[in-house]
Amino acid sequence: MKKYSIVIALIVGCVVLILVRYQDSSEETWNSWPNLPAPIGKEPILITSAGQAIEGKVFSYIAEELNLDGDYRPRALATDLYEYKTMIVVVGYSPHGVRQTYRSYKEEKERVESLYEEAEARDTPIIVVQLSGASREDPYTWELYKTSIPHADYVIGLQELEYNEALLEQAQQHSVPVTLVEDIEDIKTPFNLAFR
Repeated sequence: MKKYSIVIALIVGCVVLILVRYQDSSEETWNSWPNLPAPIGKEPILITSAGQAIEGKVFSYIAEELNLDGDYRPRALATDLYEYKTMIVVVGYSPHGVRQTYRSYKEEKERVESLYEEAEARDTPIIVVQLSGASREDPYTWELYKTSIPHADYVIGLQELEYNEALLEQAQQHSVPVTLVEDIEDIKTPFNLAFR
C-alpha cells in the first residue's frame, strides 16, 4: 500500500508541475520566439535610432562585441541605405537627443518613416530593437513603436516594458516575430542568430 501511495504522490506532483509550467508559458509568450528559425540579416548593417535615445549607441556596442560589420548612424537618412544590407532601428524617444539633431519630434518621426519606406523599396530586412526601460515609457516612444512595428521583419526587446502586451498584439497583427529577453546581455543571442 505504501508503494502505491508514493507512486500516486509522484504522479500528482508531475501533473501539478506540468500545469504550473503550462500556465506560466501561456501568459505572455503567445507571440514571442526564443529566436528566429533562420537568419534574415546580412552585413553590412546600419544601426540607427528612432527617437535619438542613447540606447542606439549601447546597441552598437553589442553589434561590435558580436563582430558584426555595421555602422551606428543615429541620424541616418533614407539616402544612406544604399550601402547597407540590413537596418537595425533602436526605438526610444529622448527630448534632449532630438534637440541635438536640430529637428522636432515630428521631423524625427518623418525621418524614420522615410527610412522604412526606402528599406522596403530596397527589400532590406528591418530589425526593431527595444532596449528602453521605464524611463522611455511615454507616448512619444510608443508612437515610434506603432510606426516601426508594421515595417519590421523582427522585433527584439526586453520583457520589463509596460507596453509589451500592446507591442506583442501589434506584432501579431502584422505577423512579426518577437523575441523578448530578461536583460540587455541576453539580447546578444537572438541578435546574433538573426545573422548567423
